[in-house]
Amino acid sequence: MMALKELFARGGYLMYPIAVCSVVGLWVFIERFWQFRRASIDAAEFTAGIRNLIRNKRVTESVTLCRDTPGPVAAVLHAALLCYGKSRVVIGEAVERTARYELPRLEHNLPVLATLARIAPLLGLLGTVSGMIHTFMAIEKQAPFVQPAQIAGGIWEALVTTAFGLVVAIPCHVACDYLLARIRAFAQDMERSAADIVDVIAESGMEE
Repeated sequence: MMALKELFARGGYLMYPIAVCSVVGLWVFIERFWQFRRASIDAAEFTAGIRNLIRNKRVTESVTLCRDTPGPVAAVLHAALLCYGKSRVVIGEAVERTARYELPRLEHNLPVLATLARIAPLLGLLGTVSGMIHTFMAIEKQAPFVQPAQIAGGIWEALVTTAFGLVVAIPCHVACDYLLARIRAFAQDMERSAADIVDVIAESGMEE
């Protein structure tokens, strides 16, 4: 079986931008995956704990807990708690502002991954066109006595760049869809937790 290094060489100069796409795509996925892992908490359990602290009038402790807990859910609850004693409208506005700030942070670098998923197959297609041009140039130059070895280089270039472009693009598409699904899950957790805590904070603030 042909070594990967030899295949890369047969693909021509367009293999280099395709390789760059693969490295950048892998870096973006690892960076986002690590950030999402750090931000992942049991939102229902965390919210229940904060709710109990508020009902027991331990507001300062709940603020500290939210501040020290990573992730968008804790950030949203922290914003709500800072408005303790204020009206439901003010608390809701604080939650919305924080959510609008947290979502773009979660989406950081995802446009890069989506762009790579689109560019990689196009680079492969460009390599296909380049390889076929080289093939027909060789045919024209050697006609009418064309040997297979004389046109093999162009065909190799066409096939290898197409294959590697798809090999990079498909995982990028899958990774992007996976990360978007995680972001939607974070958004749902923020919405549910905020809806729960806003009512508790507003009721507790009015009782004092």
